[in-house]
Amino acid sequence: MSTNSAKIFSIEGYEDKDFKKKIGLFQLQVAPDKFDISFGQDSGETSKNANGDVLVAGSPGKELRDLSFSFLIDNSGVFPQLPSGCNKIGSSIMPAVNLLNQITVLIDDDSHTKPFVWAIWSDLQIQGRVSNISYNYSFFNENGEPIRASVSMQITEIATEKPTQRSPDISRMPSVKDGDNLVKFCEDFYDDKNYYLKIAELNNLSSFRALETGKRLEFPPIKK
Repeated sequence: MSTNSAKIFSIEGYEDKDFKKKIGLFQLQVAPDKFDISFGQDSGETSKNANGDVLVAGSPGKELRDLSFSFLIDNSGVFPQLPSGCNKIGSSIMPAVNLLNQITVLIDDDSHTKPFVWAIWSDLQIQGRVSNISYNYSFFNENGEPIRASVSMQITEIATEKPTQRSPDISRMPSVKDGDNLVKFCEDFYDDKNYYLKIAELNNLSSFRALETGKRLEFPPIKK
């Protein structure tokens, strides 16, 4: 499976509909096993959801989408990547579940609304809000903790004033493959290899030279 971050299905949570105040990032371990797109109202009309968000607004003739998909969160070791939020094979997947809930459906104490989400899978991108999410736990460790769950999610698109483009200041979280090194990662993500020491420090690496295959590293936005 490719570990190119552009090919991994990622879900980013934001506090605001301008998608500037990022809450967090969740990356699927493998591509969704079910994936459906349906088209709703024409964006020339206007409607609002229960949170008061304008769901349909803009140029006539452009329909907004509902994205429904299902995927696995698995920490049994069958996938090369650990679930987002987990750091040890065989441990509970609840940190991953809590992270996903935090960036998709948990109500903010101040705004009293759910997060906005940005789903990205290669060239497919959708900005909206999660209208439905469910978990089916199917495998447990010796302590009775869940280590596998099937997740079903639906994202309802909201209209944005600007065309959807991937934010230049998002974090990347690639998994290390054989032959990878921090210098090359920094050249790819920052166009500057000299950030490798800073990235090593941010990821608590004892050495920037020998990277652990399969380990997920974070490359956050860095002001130049």
